[in-house]
Amino acid sequence: MSAAENACRECGECLVRCRYLGFSRKKAVREMRRVNLGLPSEIFERCAGCAACNAFCPHGAGPYDRILAAWNARNARRGIPARAAYLLPFSRPNFRTDLPFSAEERALHEKWGKGDPPAETVLYPGCNLLAMPLLATGAIFNRLPVWGRFDLCCSEMYWRMGLFGEVRAAAARLTNFYAGKGVREMVFMCPAGANMFQNVLPGRFGARFDFKISHFADWFLAALDRGEFHITRPLSESVVIHDSCHARLLGEPFMERQRELLRRLGTAVYETRQNRAQGLCCGMAAGCARFSARDIAAAALKALRALDDSPASRAVTYCGGCLLSLETVRAAAAAGKPLVHTLELVRTALGENPPHPGPEKGRALLVGIARNALPAYLSRRRLHFG
Repeated sequence: MSAAENACRECGECLVRCRYLGFSRKKAVREMRRVNLGLPSEIFERCAGCAACNAFCPHGAGPYDRILAAWNARNARRGIPARAAYLLPFSRPNFRTDLPFSAEERALHEKWGKGDPPAETVLYPGCNLLAMPLLATGAIFNRLPVWGRFDLCCSEMYWRMGLFGEVRAAAARLTNFYAGKGVREMVFMCPAGANMFQNVLPGRFGARFDFKISHFADWFLAALDRGEFHITRPLSESVVIHDSCHARLLGEPFMERQRELLRRLGTAVYETRQNRAQGLCCGMAAGCARFSARDIAAAALKALRALDDSPASRAVTYCGGCLLSLETVRAAAAAGKPLVHTLELVRTALGENPPHPGPEKGRALLVGIARNALPAYLSRRRLHFG
C-alpha cells in the first residue's frame, strides 16, 4: 500500500464535496473503501476526471491518483473504445492536428519547431497553443520566444485516461529530447503542461528536467514590474474566470496569480458560485470514465452555465484546452457569454489587436469530432496500449 493510501482515513470528504457524483456521506465512505480494496466502484464509471477530490482531501491521500490507477488497470485489461482514437495526442490525425491552419499558422509551427532553442528562456506551447498559434504573436513573444511542436506533447490526456504506459514513454522521450539543449527556464501558458512537467512526469514517471519551470502569469507580471512592458490600454471591463483542473492541483497561490494578472490589466474579476478548488471541469476530462461524448458535453454545459450566470461581460480562461473544449460545446449550443483567452486580454492591454480564435477553432473541432469520432461510436473495436 502506498503512502497516499495509508493516509486515507476513508472519511468520504473528497466524494461528499464532489460536484458530479452527489454522494451522501455514507455512500462516499463505502465507495472510497471499495476503491482502497481494489473492488469495482460506481466512481470509476461516473468520475468527471476533474481532480478536485485531491484538493478536497484533508489528509493528502490523493483519491484522484487511485481513480487513475484503477482506470489504468481497467484499460490494460480491456483496452479503450476505438472512438477515443481521435482524441489521443499521438494519433494522426487527432482533434488538434486536424484543425484547418492558415499559411501564417503553419509558418509559426515550422518556426517554433526548428532546431535548437532560440533563447535560454522559452515558452512551451503545448498542443493547445499550437492549435491557436496566432495567440502567441506580438511584442511579448519577441522577448519570450516559443519553442515546441506537437510531437513534444506532455501526454496529459494519456495520464487523465489512465494510460500510464504512454505517459512513461513520453517521460523518457521528453527527458532525452531536452537533455543538453541549454534551456534554463521553460515558461508554460498551459497549466496542464506546467503540472505535468513539474509534478507528474518527474514525480511518478521518472522524467528529469534541468530547467526551471514557471507559468506565464509569473513571467509576465515580473516583466511588468521590471518595466519591460507597459499597460497602454487598461481594460475597463468585467470578466468571470474559469479555472483549469490542473490549476486546482497546482494550488490556491497559482489560481490567485491568474486573478492578479487580470486585475493588473484593469479588469474587474468575478467568480462563479463554484470557483477555485470548487470550480467545474471544462468537459475535456469528463470522457475518460466511459469515453462518452454525452459526458463531455454535460460537463462543459454545466461549466458554461456557471459562467453565464455571472454578471461579468465576458468569460476568460488561461488554459487553451479549456477554451477549446468550452468553445466546441458552445458551437453546438450557439448561445451564451463570449469566451476569451487570457493572452487576448494581455495583448489588448498592451495596445495590440490580437486575434480571437476560440469560436472558429471550436466550430472546426466540432466538425472534426463529428466526422472522425462519432462514426466509430458504435464500434466494438478496442485499442490496446503496451
